[in-house]
Amino acid sequence: MSRPTHLTRKGAERAEQILEATLRCLARDGYADTSLQRVAEEAGVPKRAISYYFVSRDGLLIEAADHLIARLVGQIMQAVEALDDADSIIDIGLSASWDGLTRDRALLVAWLGLQTEAITNASLAPAAAAASDQLRRMIDALIDAHRARGGRLMFPQQTVQITTLAWIQGLALEWASTGSTPALEDAIDAFRAWLKAAAHPSSRL
Repeated sequence: MSRPTHLTRKGAERAEQILEATLRCLARDGYADTSLQRVAEEAGVPKRAISYYFVSRDGLLIEAADHLIARLVGQIMQAVEALDDADSIIDIGLSASWDGLTRDRALLVAWLGLQTEAITNASLAPAAAAASDQLRRMIDALIDAHRARGGRLMFPQQTVQITTLAWIQGLALEWASTGSTPALEDAIDAFRAWLKAAAHPSSRL
């Protein structure tokens, strides 16, 4: 984290306000045009306040991405915490992840924009990595819990992790581009079926 480690409640609220303003700017203006000045104007705070809480533009972007994905991960984990069988966790977890991603199109665009911009802009790579790493850790935690209950996987864990993350990103990009369509719904169902097959080695794809 780039912000000061000891904040008053008012300070924490101000930092949260700045992060939310940053996400709105990213979704509306893109990464190249999201300056500290624009964020300050969006948040209704002096520009120097952003430098105090987040040190630099790169630090702010990293925390904004982390903030966005942490919220999504929290929603998913809360939705599945009381479940103990793989199929239910996949059904409920996938629904929670999709609801979280599509609830606010602007924020989804901010996340997808980060992933694509980071390919050619090295300064954004830490922010993109921070967001992806949170999702990877969540997927690994769900797989570890499945194994702790005696479950197995059809594929190596890293294969399941990478495939799941890539499929979610691809489906999200399709939804952001075209909206909900019958073909997209079929693709989501196919992804759900693949996850269930991966969690049950005796089944066949």
